[in-house]
Amino acid sequence: MDRASLLGSFSLPIGPGRAYPPPPYTYRGVEDVFVAYETAREGVDLLLPPGVTPADDPPVCIAWARWVSLSTFGAYHEAYVMIRASFQGETYLYQPFIFTDNEIPLVAGRELWGYAKKLAVMSRTSGGAGTPFGEQLLFTVDRPLGRRIMTASLACDELCDPSELDDLPVLSTRLIPSAEEGRPPSVAELVRLDVTAHVHRSADGTPMLWSGRGSVTMDFRSEVDPWYLLTPTRMLRGYFGIFDFDLHYGRVVFDFLQEVDSNESGGSE
Repeated sequence: MDRASLLGSFSLPIGPGRAYPPPPYTYRGVEDVFVAYETAREGVDLLLPPGVTPADDPPVCIAWARWVSLSTFGAYHEAYVMIRASFQGETYLYQPFIFTDNEIPLVAGRELWGYAKKLAVMSRTSGGAGTPFGEQLLFTVDRPLGRRIMTASLACDELCDPSELDDLPVLSTRLIPSAEEGRPPSVAELVRLDVTAHVHRSADGTPMLWSGRGSVTMDFRSEVDPWYLLTPTRMLRGYFGIFDFDLHYGRVVFDFLQEVDSNESGGSE
């Protein structure tokens, strides 16, 4: 392989066996349950990077449970928590935790945007065979199997106007350690991703978006996956919708390494 071929490789492994292609990545018919709730400031402060602060008092989080049936990366489940956060005067959804059950969106999400993805066991149901109830969508997250990290449920009480939802960019910390001992990370930056989602519509033209009573519990206190730091203190509202969207390149909004370099240069003068 020559140098041009190497630099033309987009993702590991180099050559024809790359894990994923360049963006955009298409998603169609994605089914999302997401529940907004309030949480304690102490846990949020442990998870936000320098310069990023809660946008609300008390802090507001959104627990997300996703089923992707068709995408560039295939089909998979995903679960994550967003914190409504402020950075340099703008409001974002900051993502400290995310699980998936497909290796390709895991490596793409970590490498491109800094999404802190891990593999987990997830399931979604609505009641179940032989049960006399089914009014709630139920999504569970285990890591490892048998250790329930999060449970989210929703009763779709009424149709919802999409204009009621915030359209906020996602903010994440992209961190890549150095291969050499004693050196700072090779990459340490805040990445912004803007996503425009289009809600599906029914045959009569109404949006396929519902709101209702949502519940979120962080069921197991895991120090390996400390989602319990964002345990709800008060539930707000839950939503279910079916969406199409594309994921594009992100944009670096802050480079922690450049800040270190400028501070060191200023101190030497």
